[in-house]
Amino acid sequence: MKNTTREYAEVVKNLAGFLDFVQNHCTEFDDVLFRGQKEDWPLLPKLARLRFRGELAVREAEARMLTSLRTRALPYLDTVPQNDWDWLTIAQHYGMATRLLDWSTNPLAALWFAVEQPARKNQDAVIWVFTPSQDDHVANPDSSSPFNSDRTRVFMPKHINRRIVAQHGWFTVHYIRKTDSKFVPLEKNERYTKSLMKLRIPAQSFPSIRTELDRCGINAATLYGDLVGLCRDSEWQHSLLDDEDVD
Repeated sequence: MKNTTREYAEVVKNLAGFLDFVQNHCTEFDDVLFRGQKEDWPLLPKLARLRFRGELAVREAEARMLTSLRTRALPYLDTVPQNDWDWLTIAQHYGMATRLLDWSTNPLAALWFAVEQPARKNQDAVIWVFTPSQDDHVANPDSSSPFNSDRTRVFMPKHINRRIVAQHGWFTVHYIRKTDSKFVPLEKNERYTKSLMKLRIPAQSFPSIRTELDRCGINAATLYGDLVGLCRDSEWQHSLLDDEDVD
């Protein structure tokens, strides 16, 4: 199916409005991915935002970080990664900078991550909606490398930990240009500009949307799928964030 979507400037103030948008604009596509951001940052992976030591270029720094991870991580892993895609997934999951950017097939998960914490300096959140074509997917991860792709692609990781399962996690795998070793933000990538939609969530709507999602079973406990998420949820259920009022 050919993508014909365009960027929207639609404002979402409550859960019902968001679900209406998803129903009206997303159901015609075979694949729909969602990403929630508490601010309107560029669609770039963490690796694109690092400053590297010495004279390291981004590709060399990436390779060294992953080599270090492979050497030191095995005592901490329940299963052994089978290929570079698995190692990138593990690295991303535990917070190391990679060329991966997180997405979800669950729109409510994306909405939660957009409003989970109070807005910083009253900045609005955004939800990105991405409708890639089948040709945009990594065709065969078992026989390919994430470091040799000729363009940014979409990748569905193996369910190698609970968090990926809970968050219905997918990734975009970002291409590093050979000419200048730079990343192109997904929203400025000519191949994908018509496959992206953006919604804005006003900062003042965060508390009410957070509560609405919790009533639907969308919260830190269900989306992190581990003890970290359970502790976050237990704390929130019994205390107020800075943007929340006493009932």
